[in-house]
Amino acid sequence: MHLKGLNKIIAGIVIAIIILLMIWPFFYIFLSSFKPLKEIMSKATLLPKNPTLKNYKTLLFARTPVRDFPRFLYNSLVISSLTTICTIAIASISAYGISRNKRLKKGIISRFLLLLYVFPTVILLVPLYKIFAFLNLYDNFISLIIVYSALAAPFCTWLLTSFFDNIPRDIEESASIDGASSTSTFIRIVLPLAAPGLVAAGAYSFITAWGEYMFALVLISSNLKKTGPLGLATFAAEQYIEWGPLLAGSVLIMLPVFLIFLPISGYFIKGFTAGAVKE
Repeated sequence: MHLKGLNKIIAGIVIAIIILLMIWPFFYIFLSSFKPLKEIMSKATLLPKNPTLKNYKTLLFARTPVRDFPRFLYNSLVISSLTTICTIAIASISAYGISRNKRLKKGIISRFLLLLYVFPTVILLVPLYKIFAFLNLYDNFISLIIVYSALAAPFCTWLLTSFFDNIPRDIEESASIDGASSTSTFIRIVLPLAAPGLVAAGAYSFITAWGEYMFALVLISSNLKKTGPLGLATFAAEQYIEWGPLLAGSVLIMLPVFLIFLPISGYFIKGFTAGAVKE
């Protein structure tokens, strides 16, 4: 009994250390965003001695034709929101089809659904650039929405399949007997029952699109069409880095992720564990 208690204490300490190591960079960035430049460069203290909002004022109000960070955040919001809508629409239909069709469930599609994530996405940059340039979609939000939806949809489909598997088919059969069509049953009955999975899939697709940098760098060239991560890069020049606005911008980029993820973290965890336990 004593040994078990000791093991629990050691495990708790190890977990606490890991959590602190993971949280520390975000905590440091948040505190440093309120420091003047001299304190940022000195690194003498953790807490700001002379807290200031100058970094945020410069970030939000010092706009130029090349740099407009509020516009960058708005672009990210539009792209991420539309990506979430497209991904949920594609993934929910695909997952429902796989869940209710035995051939699809046992076939190649469901088995290799996550095969896309085995390969590095960097190999897609040049082909996608040429395709969108040929289609006159280069430097267009539509190209990013298509790419982000395509990258997030396979995982979200796999995630939602487990939710649809746990929905009894008797409910759908009862609705069919009452005269409901397949589409009506899917929209009015199945989707509400799979709401936790939809929330988890939506959170994943939104966060994926919100923080993506590589495809946005290649497919977007106009200054006013840049996303938040691309906007942050404008504060880091070859010979000089504007540390204050850069740290403040990093906080604003991270803030929506925390605001979205924390309230629905329970649904997100449930989305992963739903497929782990089969009844």
